[in-house]
Amino acid sequence: MFYACTSSAKFAASGGSAIHHIVNMTESRLGFKVKSSNNEHYRVKPVYGFVPPQGKTPFEIIRLNGPAKDDKLVVQWAEVPADEEDPQAPFKAGAQAGEVILPVKSE
Repeated sequence: MFYACTSSAKFAASGGSAIHHIVNMTESRLGFKVKSSNNEHYRVKPVYGFVPPQGKTPFEIIRLNGPAKDDKLVVQWAEVPADEEDPQAPFKAGAQAGEVILPVKSE
């Protein structure tokens, strides 16, 4: 199982940031990619990364100033070999195994 530690995120329309975690409950190393429905007002760091087996990895959501709106982040994942160094590689190869949707809201 793979999930984000929170089921949603809320920000002021004027902007802000928050740290969340991606959790890997499997025995495999996973690569992830974070996509946004609103690239004009949201930034994510890192966009690509790895989560160790039975581990977690932090990622930052940054909300820029803009009109209040409901959006979403999509965290996609794929199993990767222990020696993989490029977190983009599995996604370029079309190896996505699943995804989690994280609603984000600004008020």
